[in-house]
Amino acid sequence: LRCGDGYQYEPVWLHTSEAEKRGIRHGDIVKVYNERGVVLAGAYVTERLMHSCAYMDHGARLDPIDVGRIDRGGAINTITPHANISKNATGMAVSSFLVEVEKVTDEEMASLRRDYPEAFARKLDEATGVCLDGWLIQ
Repeated sequence: LRCGDGYQYEPVWLHTSEAEKRGIRHGDIVKVYNERGVVLAGAYVTERLMHSCAYMDHGARLDPIDVGRIDRGGAINTITPHANISKNATGMAVSSFLVEVEKVTDEEMASLRRDYPEAFARKLDEATGVCLDGWLIQ
């Protein structure tokens, strides 16, 4: 979801009533967070979701602002619980987990850009966002 700053954020779906409570509008940059970290996303406001839920597809692409703490590529797995499904098999035992969602203010975004200029200077593909050329060191 392309937001106001031109970046292609992974969408997080929010029910219209939840978005309204939080002052969030469709296309706003939001932070999805818990005690494990923060993932920035684009608000996709819809009635096609249960109240009190936020839905964001897993995986996406890693584009860290502050490694291990803040991501803007939509890598929601960075804030999921780390429990395995068993001792004998790999996989995550997660179908849901608690997060909070808040609108990112202009001041917060300016602060991130000021404090982490290298994260915002990476080369991006206009159509898809994060690209390999942004990570390669030649």
